[in-house]
Amino acid sequence: MCHILASYSFVDFILIISQKVRYTDANMTTKFSLPQQAQEGFNNAASYDQHRPSYPTDAVDRLLLNLGVANQRNARIIEIACGTGKFTEALAKSPEQFEVVAVEPHEEMRETLLKKNLGAHIKVVAGDASNMPVGEDWGDGCIAAQVGD
Repeated sequence: MCHILASYSFVDFILIISQKVRYTDANMTTKFSLPQQAQEGFNNAASYDQHRPSYPTDAVDRLLLNLGVANQRNARIIEIACGTGKFTEALAKSPEQFEVVAVEPHEEMRETLLKKNLGAHIKVVAGDASNMPVGEDWGDGCIAAQVGD
């Protein structure tokens, strides 16, 4: 079971975080289909990635602190709807060397992220919030990040 710890926004930066992630196979039975509009709208993932802003370092640091994984070496993090990996890049650069499962339903978005070669500690997988290929009790935290207007 994934409990929402906090949902907060600052500097047009919206994050939903949770701690102590618990998923079981029973939780992952909902069939998800990416809407056609989203499928087509994100087809040029490389262009999306080029023009989408990154996350401010202070915002990332505050999130990791609130999530309880700051300074926790090798913490396991699930990132839901990772897109082309703007937040994944911040996790990959962190000195904690987080083990990350980056979940994304859009194939071209995943491919763009994979081309970044962020390291062996970053695993990019197909899936969505209801269908994530992670084992029971895997994960120290769960993140869904989005830059807002």
